[in-house]
Amino acid sequence: MPPERRLEGAGFRLTRLEKDSSIVYLLGADLRIVYCNKAWDDFAASNGGVGINRAAILGASVMEAMAVPLRPFYARAFTWTQEKLRTWEHDFECSSPELYRLFHLRVLPLADSYLIVENSLRVERPHGPEHPGMPSYPFAYVNGHGIVTMCSHCRRTQRRKKAGAAIWDWVPGFVERSPRRVSQRLCPNCAAYFYAASGALR
Repeated sequence: MPPERRLEGAGFRLTRLEKDSSIVYLLGADLRIVYCNKAWDDFAASNGGVGINRAAILGASVMEAMAVPLRPFYARAFTWTQEKLRTWEHDFECSSPELYRLFHLRVLPLADSYLIVENSLRVERPHGPEHPGMPSYPFAYVNGHGIVTMCSHCRRTQRRKKAGAAIWDWVPGFVERSPRRVSQRLCPNCAAYFYAASGALR
């Protein structure tokens, strides 16, 4: 069945989805993207997304589009939604160098293990004093192997390790232009608050 007919058969009008400001996409049973609405393209275009418009992304696995540290978490969530036939929701950050943005993700099960995924913007505002920007000095963040470590969720950057607790900074320059060699992981705050296993699926 074509994605458009599957969506409309489940009560989602394609004309409304195309006008919706939320980013909406449809996943097949194998978690490949089979439909994206216009908001997907709009967000990609306004945030420098290269090669990720919907014409290019259709048929791709949504898991491959995610940072590696996040894949197990989302794989569990999508599988849980398919098996339990229950809606799953989660908040995530997707900030730009200038703006703090918090999105709310909602995953709804459809027939034949298809999933419809909606990403709605909850908060968008300039970064405040609680989010001070640091200059992208390589000597402060590049480790002995020439690698910069960034959080896959909040996109903060880990300072070079010294004695004591690790420090993660907001470095707008690294968000605007990714360093040549980057290691992705979750900072302790995001791991505990957004991705703790105990609260992931309820």
